[in-house]
Amino acid sequence: MKKVTISSVPGYDEWRKASRECLAQHIPPENVTWQTSQSNQDDLFAVTDSANAIGESQTNFRIPRSVLTLLKYALCHQAPDRFALCYRVLWRVVFENRNLIHLKTDEDVLRLNVLAKAVKRDAYKISAFLRFREVVLDGQEHFIAWYEPEHFSLELKLDFFRTRFKNMCWSILTPYRAAHWNTKTLVLEDNPDPSIIPNDDRIEKYWLTYYANIFNPARVKTKAMLSSMPKKYWKNMPETSLINDMIRHSDARARKMILNGKKVENGE
Repeated sequence: MKKVTISSVPGYDEWRKASRECLAQHIPPENVTWQTSQSNQDDLFAVTDSANAIGESQTNFRIPRSVLTLLKYALCHQAPDRFALCYRVLWRVVFENRNLIHLKTDEDVLRLNVLAKAVKRDAYKISAFLRFREVVLDGQEHFIAWYEPEHFSLELKLDFFRTRFKNMCWSILTPYRAAHWNTKTLVLEDNPDPSIIPNDDRIEKYWLTYYANIFNPARVKTKAMLSSMPKKYWKNMPETSLINDMIRHSDARARKMILNGKKVENGE
């Protein structure tokens, strides 16, 4: 039995290197145990191979790009079995069926797609729900945000933020990693300190005023709102502090809007 420890997060590069070595040695999925550094610490008597120590394989496997892309998304999931699942799919693609991922009824493919879709959805929410706050560092404006993704999806959205805010110095902190951009270089930092996040900034009050003014009390759909923006994200979004109060008074505000509309129609 071969045991491989993935020490990084999410671990795609390590997993890919180790997987190619296992494929080159024709080690079937059932003979490989995948674990993280944390799970390895729990097994005091484990004998493992570090993925970093595995040499480059001399065998080149032609793996479809679509397969590698799907595997990369799935490996960003928090599921403990993601490494084993992805290696099993990779093995089957190489030695059994090159078109495996197109078999929609296959159990491994179904599971792989579930993980990948969850990660893609999680990555989208970063761009939708992340809020920057302004600080001054070394005499310059710097924007900092704290976000808690469900999976290891931060890296998947960094190109978006680097393009969208390319002329702005910013930092995005998550529980497992931070990304720092100075308009030229992107630097990643593991296990950042969340205490550097400011409680508010000088422009936040304007954002809250804007949000309150665009709120339409006649179109309150609480269930739909919670479906697209679950409450677990609210604590890091300043505008959500207004939601409960706006919903509570939405009926009165809607009646007032209707009354004012009738007055306008009657020329009052």
